[in-house]
Amino acid sequence: MDCLASQRYVLIRQEIGWIEKRTIEETFEMHLFPDQLVTSSETFPLKQILDISYRKSEEDMGYLYLHTTSGVRTFIIKDDPKPFVQAFHRLTKGDAYLS
Repeated sequence: MDCLASQRYVLIRQEIGWIEKRTIEETFEMHLFPDQLVTSSETFPLKQILDISYRKSEEDMGYLYLHTTSGVRTFIIKDDPKPFVQAFHRLTKGDAYLS
């Protein structure tokens, strides 16, 4: 099955050692397929996704919100999510939604 769009996202975690605290960023990609959206840890059938939205935050970071039937998942993003969100809307709501 062909991937329709991809969006890079970041997981940020902190580790505390004996004398230091480190911030570790891991980069992953979510992939939109005609019937599902796949992240590094979860797969969402398309029929369970109500919407995808985003909010630009600080200089190079923002948040992508995946609105599902079981709640909202938040992903930290650094890249422009507009093409990914538009691909989702074209797939689920048709081109008229983007006008």
